[in-house]
Amino acid sequence: MESENEAKVSPEQLYKRFLSGDKEAFEKLVALYEHELYSFINSIVNDYYEAKHLMIEAFAILALKSGQFEERSSLKTYLFTIGKNLAFKYIKKRVREQHISYEEIMDLIDDGETPEQFIERNEFKRDIKKAMQMLNEDYRVVLVLLYFEDMSYEEAGRVMKKNVKQISNLAYRAKASLKQKLEQTGFSR
Repeated sequence: MESENEAKVSPEQLYKRFLSGDKEAFEKLVALYEHELYSFINSIVNDYYEAKHLMIEAFAILALKSGQFEERSSLKTYLFTIGKNLAFKYIKKRVREQHISYEEIMDLIDDGETPEQFIERNEFKRDIKKAMQMLNEDYRVVLVLLYFEDMSYEEAGRVMKKNVKQISNLAYRAKASLKQKLEQTGFSR
């Protein structure tokens, strides 16, 4: 069981411990951020396997290019910026269409869920996802950062290289655009 002092160690302190040779500190950082980073990257690339690969690559960059984190932002913001850059780089190279396999569909079904519940839940998700995909990249990224990753406007601004006012304006326009896209697709909920 972790001691009370160990539980209060910040991500930045864990990273400094890693830089001093504590490999376990890096493992704790990975455990702390892997799910959030994966979800963020996947929201951009929309590819389960590639998102996992890019998440691992982002952590590798954090570990191997250790001198580049200058603490001008939180470690989370820095890591998400790495992830965003990798995801955008991947998107620029991607030329094939997305397909979902039977195995991926089966992985999505929750145990104990009726087929009707599954269909309804997935229609809702599909409508939201479809509308999100119709948004431009900046709108999609700002919404994911603010509402799915619970970042502050300032943290989202660091990831997107924009000031708080720009993020505020971008979020306002993104929400309006998302609402419009949902209405266009006949979304009613």
